[in-house]
Amino acid sequence: MPNVAFISPKGGAGKTTAALLLALGLAARGARVALIDSDPNKPLVRWAGLPGLPAGISVHAAPTVQDIRDAAQEARRRQPDWTIVDTEGSVRGAMVFAALRFDLVVTPLTASQLDAVEAIKGSELVASFGKRAGSSLLHRCLLTRVPAALRPRSLKAVVDQLRGREIDILPAALIEKEAFRALFELGGGLERLEAHGVSGVPAARRNIEAYVDSVLDLLARPAVSEPAAAYCRAG
Repeated sequence: MPNVAFISPKGGAGKTTAALLLALGLAARGARVALIDSDPNKPLVRWAGLPGLPAGISVHAAPTVQDIRDAAQEARRRQPDWTIVDTEGSVRGAMVFAALRFDLVVTPLTASQLDAVEAIKGSELVASFGKRAGSSLLHRCLLTRVPAALRPRSLKAVVDQLRGREIDILPAALIEKEAFRALFELGGGLERLEAHGVSGVPAARRNIEAYVDSVLDLLARPAVSEPAAAYCRAG
């Protein structure tokens, strides 16, 4: 049962959206997914309270770091294939590493210099906790809110900055899409968005599939759909 954590020292980088999209993509392939919401604002708990919660996904609240183990124990009763933890958008959120063992830690960031600086801090934080535990933690950055058409110069600058620090990036980025924002308004998954006439759902689905493939490939698990596209072509 892989455990995946999403962490960012900076809020607004698309952390919760990235966690939810991974859960939806895995559930669409038949996996049972437990989402642990460790953000004090409880965005995933609110999403789960909306109509249309997919059958393969359960959401467990852990408003404080001390609640993580209890939430994980509750989640295990559902016998999930995957556990995904959305931490709060602060350094304190990294304390989840003391509570659970993770197979992958993801730091989402947008194509901005500020996000790049914070992502570097997040990478250093993950490395620090890995050393304390006596083994390195697999870490990747994830580009989010990438424009669907024009690739701004800032995107290349961010990629070059991360690679210059030897920080790896998932090969599939999350493209800026109205459908992703609509999930937190309407609830459920992409099928519910289609039923409500939200535009761009097919492209959103392809983007999620590429994203899930990149995670599966990284964890050496068999992929179901097409190989992940490079970040500059995703979506």
